[in-house]
Amino acid sequence: MTFLYRRLEQILHSDQLATGGRLLDFGCASKPYKDVFSERYPTYIGADLAGNKSAEVVVNEDGSLPLPNDSFDCVLSSQVLEHVREPGVYLRESFRVLRPGGSLILSTHGIWTYHPDPTDYWRWTIDGLRLQIETVGFEVIETRGIFGPESSALQLLQDATFYRLPSFVQPIYTWTFQRLIGLIENRHPDKLSPDASIYIVVARKPEPPNPGSRPMFQTRG
Repeated sequence: MTFLYRRLEQILHSDQLATGGRLLDFGCASKPYKDVFSERYPTYIGADLAGNKSAEVVVNEDGSLPLPNDSFDCVLSSQVLEHVREPGVYLRESFRVLRPGGSLILSTHGIWTYHPDPTDYWRWTIDGLRLQIETVGFEVIETRGIFGPESSALQLLQDATFYRLPSFVQPIYTWTFQRLIGLIENRHPDKLSPDASIYIVVARKPEPPNPGSRPMFQTRG
């Protein structure tokens, strides 16, 4: 998760994101990224299922949001999409509440273990994730990956064997694996693998065409 945090920080401080001060954390859980994102988006609103006291907005049972159209400059979706029963509904709502030109920052899993919270439905290929996001109208600006195939293999091996070890060995075992993963990931920090554990997509809601614009070429009758 340290690598995910670093990648999100890089995106936050880049020039890829829309200007403005309103962010919706859609599926906010405990708002783990609020401190860093609030620097750029002072109005930080969390939306989640009923029962999450950290959320200012309760998601409706059908997955929709009780929020007006075009009301946010950025939507953050961190490790949420794999838990959503209807990804298309979730993404369409993200699109709806963004203003034209607004940004979507979405991270979700490619290769990862089953982890219900409260459910776990989906895993994505890099092409499938981009297609899903583009289908609702977004323009994909950039895709980043975390944990290529070597790192993913080590992480899965660690997770599969960790609880079979005596408790006094577990911390050393985990440290060794994470150290190896860190060395691998730091060799090529910007390499995008089609077999990553986590993908981060930066997308934009297109601006509407200018009704006052005229075509460059006109046909004379």
